[in-house]
Amino acid sequence: MRILVYGDSNSWGYLDDGSGLRFADRWPVSMARKLTAAGQDVELIEECLPGRTTNVDDPQEGVWCNGLTPFEAILLSQQPLDRILIMLGTNDLKHRFGRDASKVTAGLMALVSIATKTVAGPGGWHAEARPEIIVICPPQLGERADDPDWIRFDEWRGGRAVSADLPGAMATAAVAAGIGFIDANRFVESSDRDPIHWRSESHVAFGAAIADELMKAG
Repeated sequence: MRILVYGDSNSWGYLDDGSGLRFADRWPVSMARKLTAAGQDVELIEECLPGRTTNVDDPQEGVWCNGLTPFEAILLSQQPLDRILIMLGTNDLKHRFGRDASKVTAGLMALVSIATKTVAGPGGWHAEARPEIIVICPPQLGERADDPDWIRFDEWRGGRAVSADLPGAMATAAVAAGIGFIDANRFVESSDRDPIHWRSESHVAFGAAIADELMKAG
């Protein structure tokens, strides 16, 4: 089974310690490890980029952060794919984008639309199969995002409140689109020292939980 994870820094493996080093046991790796231990033949494909948004250019970080722009090409270049896991939306919460939960969800569903239409599933290049799509709603930002003394408060101002509205909005959209949905808030919390990123142990636990969810889904 070829599984593609399309995400941002929390899927890339950026930790809450600020080191900028990629955590070896980041959640996609931990997920694949548990699936393999359960007897599944898994090939993990990681397409994760710190700063990536769903579908909006970032004038500060760069237009390359827009997750929509390269997505179809990535899907086709990685064909054949059995499953696509998309966990994006956190970076859309930055104050400069002015997005509420409905706009973040619309950005995510623009990616789903591409994944639904792109023939990148099992089989040869001309096969008509499409991969299974599962959306993972990112966890709510940590409490420190609301602390004016936090060094990045201005950048993320108001984002935590919007992040709390994402699970409902994304779940509704996923059901309407007929795709899978997982709420990351069930399994992971943002760090108390970096409200955007996760602790190392959170990555490991989250990866195991996602593996369990995928095995339940069959």
